[in-house]
Amino acid sequence: MSANRPAIELPADAKMADYQRYIKELEAQQGWQDVDLVHNCFLMGEEVGELFKAIRKQIKLFPEAQKPEDPPEAVAEELVDVFNYLLAIANRLEIDLEAAFRSKNAHNQTRTWQS
Repeated sequence: MSANRPAIELPADAKMADYQRYIKELEAQQGWQDVDLVHNCFLMGEEVGELFKAIRKQIKLFPEAQKPEDPPEAVAEELVDVFNYLLAIANRLEIDLEAAFRSKNAHNQTRTWQS
């Protein structure tokens, strides 16, 4: 952490709104708030690709690509990168992600899923 930048705090019992606020503050701190919605979507897509690659390495789908230095934490880090972009996209569209999550999953529970 740079000496001239205060740490952004996320409470241990954070709600989704706290995560969205955290990402908004992080983007302001880093000067990323001017990255438009389309570019955020592209960047998230790149991170999804990195997540898939980390999972592929983790499950040794292509053993020749597995290196001893590929730690299991690589998947967790890529998940966080995708989550961060998801929050940034929700922020740009002023979507309350927790409310959307609850609404969509309430609807999903009324659906019949085909196997």
